[in-house]
Amino acid sequence: MDSEGVDAIEEHRLTIDDFPNEVFERIISYLNAEDRKVASLVNYRWSQFCFSRIALGKVQLELNCAQRSPRDYWTVLEKSSRCYRNVLLKFASDDEGYLLRILDKFKPSLERVSIEQDADARLLHTEISSTYLSRMLEALCNVKELTIKTIIELSDSVDGTELPRLELVEAVCLYTHCMEGDWIDWARICPNAKYIGVPLQDGCNGFPRLAHHFSNDVEHLSIDARFVERDSLDFIHEDFPQLKKFRFLYPISNSSAAHEVNSFISRCSNLTEISLFINSISQEVLQIIAESCTQLQVVSLDTNEIPQSAFSILSKLPLLRQLVLHKMTVEPAMITSALIFPALCRLTCLSIRINCPDAFHQVHKKMPLLTELELLDRFRFGISNFNQNGVVAAICTHMRNVRRLALVDWAILDLSIFGQLNMLTNLTELRLKCIGLNANKAIPCCAGVRKLILDVDSLKSADTIPLTSRPALAEIISEGFPGLKSIELRKQLLDKTKCSEQEIFALRSIMTDCAFYRRTRLSMSDKDYAALL
Repeated sequence: MDSEGVDAIEEHRLTIDDFPNEVFERIISYLNAEDRKVASLVNYRWSQFCFSRIALGKVQLELNCAQRSPRDYWTVLEKSSRCYRNVLLKFASDDEGYLLRILDKFKPSLERVSIEQDADARLLHTEISSTYLSRMLEALCNVKELTIKTIIELSDSVDGTELPRLELVEAVCLYTHCMEGDWIDWARICPNAKYIGVPLQDGCNGFPRLAHHFSNDVEHLSIDARFVERDSLDFIHEDFPQLKKFRFLYPISNSSAAHEVNSFISRCSNLTEISLFINSISQEVLQIIAESCTQLQVVSLDTNEIPQSAFSILSKLPLLRQLVLHKMTVEPAMITSALIFPALCRLTCLSIRINCPDAFHQVHKKMPLLTELELLDRFRFGISNFNQNGVVAAICTHMRNVRRLALVDWAILDLSIFGQLNMLTNLTELRLKCIGLNANKAIPCCAGVRKLILDVDSLKSADTIPLTSRPALAEIISEGFPGLKSIELRKQLLDKTKCSEQEIFALRSIMTDCAFYRRTRLSMSDKDYAALL
């Protein structure tokens, strides 16, 4: 090719500024708040899109009135041209109404609002007038999700006050004692709610009234009944024909309550997702789930005890795609007795006791479509140390179809445990959350891995390895994962040492074609699983 042709190609080489506005805006939306501030300084176009409505979709505006006065926030935000969609309001006194001005300003763009109490605040509750409440609800007319986690009391009666209706609200989460009473009818204020989350408490009848009103329309129901001491649960007697997602936390301690829960589940035939947080799950409730809820796609069980037939029963669900298990003990025989899971592709084990690593051989046989495996030991409960229990070697030997693997261990992981990682020929994503990495052995070449997430406290080399035999972590990663396209690291490592940052700098210099991301916080499981914790 002549020099003129090369020059022509150089002239027409695309840059990020050549992308259409829609594509450019979507790319910007993945930046965190700090990176977005830096990117906004590039030029006028970048500044416009860094704070557009779509780009700010994941950004939360926090107004903590226990730390700063509402007047200070208004001074800063009064001339803001940004379209905030999410607001976290940590409530305190607002005698001058500056919080109302802020809510009014962002009223057209607001979609999610959460009203909470600051953990360090001295006030245990907030008192407002009925007029203030009416104005606040009016400012939330475009909100789709409303959460109230603090005690808000009225200083006067609402008699004669017509409270605005929030027609667009689809999700309502009302926590204990938040604006409860006969003078506030949430069923009228949020007539189109599809998701309801309310903790139950003895002596509080707000939730049964809500459940009765919305029972024909509710699609998502989340219930925290840990503090209910009565033998019966009023909401269970309602029918929810449209219910698709049910989350229930209740330490059932008597047979009558367990029978009522079983009866309720048997009537929810349209469920696609169920999460149960119960001390002990019986074979009866699992049978009811398998026979009555045949459309289930996600099952989450948080319990100390499960029957030996648990996997055998759950394998009868034809559409089950995700299975989340918490805190229980899993024996190989429990999996051996199961049928083939026809659609299961994702398995998450949170603090599970696995007494025999060879259980993964049975997992592979009974779950042939499994491609995502997450082993998380957040509470030092079950899989206590991957360095010693042989779990990783068993996964590499038997789970050949895994494409996404996540390991969480509150210890320093020895890289020697990944000696057979290249046997996972389909692996494309590896997530590690641990205190640190012990670079005591090279990782075999895993050319298929495209994404690596390291949520570690420190990348400093372990002092137990002599300097003469200590391989560089950057070399181990670059040689073990030559096909990497992206690496995610913590925004700030806990040890704050130069050694860790030097390792990251060395890794950047070697893997020039790999994108690096620094996250403030990395979630080792999807947000729905994180929420279950």
